[in-house]
Amino acid sequence: MDDEFTARAGEYWPRLTRTALLLTGDSADAERLARAALAEVYARRRTPRDDAEFYVRRALVRGFLRSRTRPFIGSRRAPEPYASGQLDPLTEVLAALAPRRRAVAVLHHWDGLSHREIAALLNSSRGAVKAHGRRALKALRAHPAYGEPSRTGRRSVPGPAPVPGIPAAVIPAVEEAGRTRRRSRRRTTAVLTAICALLLAPLVLGAVRGTGSGGDGGDTTPVARTAVRVVTAGERVSAAPGAEVWLTKEGKHWSTPKGPNQFRPAGKGSKGSGAAITLESEPASGTRLFHSGVLQGSREASRVELTTPDGTFTARVLTLAGSPGWSVWYAETRLQDREGQLSGITVKAYDSAGKLLAQTGTSS
Repeated sequence: MDDEFTARAGEYWPRLTRTALLLTGDSADAERLARAALAEVYARRRTPRDDAEFYVRRALVRGFLRSRTRPFIGSRRAPEPYASGQLDPLTEVLAALAPRRRAVAVLHHWDGLSHREIAALLNSSRGAVKAHGRRALKALRAHPAYGEPSRTGRRSVPGPAPVPGIPAAVIPAVEEAGRTRRRSRRRTTAVLTAICALLLAPLVLGAVRGTGSGGDGGDTTPVARTAVRVVTAGERVSAAPGAEVWLTKEGKHWSTPKGPNQFRPAGKGSKGSGAAITLESEPASGTRLFHSGVLQGSREASRVELTTPDGTFTARVLTLAGSPGWSVWYAETRLQDREGQLSGITVKAYDSAGKLLAQTGTSS
């Protein structure tokens, strides 16, 4: 295991085991859960710098929820044993909560995460997280040990004390588990790639014919909804042939054959419910045109559409973990008449209800 990952594992271990102990109520289960979370991130052959703890914590919580999922629909299984902490009587409430509701309670009231951060960890909506949080808070308030809320509106809950450092025996175990996961992932990827190649070959051939330069038709029909991808700072994404996009805390970086290493800063989002969106268009590779921009605002966009003289296309969206208040969109179209292609492009962002959040002017 490399020294950087070892150092980060030692830094996260006390908080990981504390959260795992609150989730499971068993010290042995908590250590196994924390080891599995570190092994899952280590198996990906990368150590994210700015958002490493987000991925480790996400692996921990999702591992806990998977272990508590019933194997068959309609099956009845006895509840998992839970030993309440002597230092914090409120853990008695956690023992009676359902797994997902318990996870929301621990992350919000003990770890201090916001509903938006919890939704990213659970891959859930903020509405669902708030609903679980309300029911968990009702149970917490009914306990005699629950005190008055703090000024921030969130009770300060002590929980079990973190254990400093990481045991020496944990690091080799995590490394071995990570190598095992890598081998399993490679085998699974090889099998799935072969199956997909056989199934999708006719579709690929049809798409190539439909986007060739010899026909008068436009691009293939865009997908019905925007695809949102959470990336780490500096992670490069192949956005189009010859074009890459990567995000940092400062804003959007992109590279094309005509303009390598370009940058557009991102603000902290618009005030209130307003939003703003930008547009940059330039040739990519061959007869393709690459479009991208920054979308910032306090409300999340559910769909981003790019309208050109050839039709309307659904863009893809990249965002940094932790919801910084801005994201980056990108799309690719055919380059036919360059002057005409760039003279009538607009970009619109919509929320989940279909309401327009932001719109660019006409590109010139």
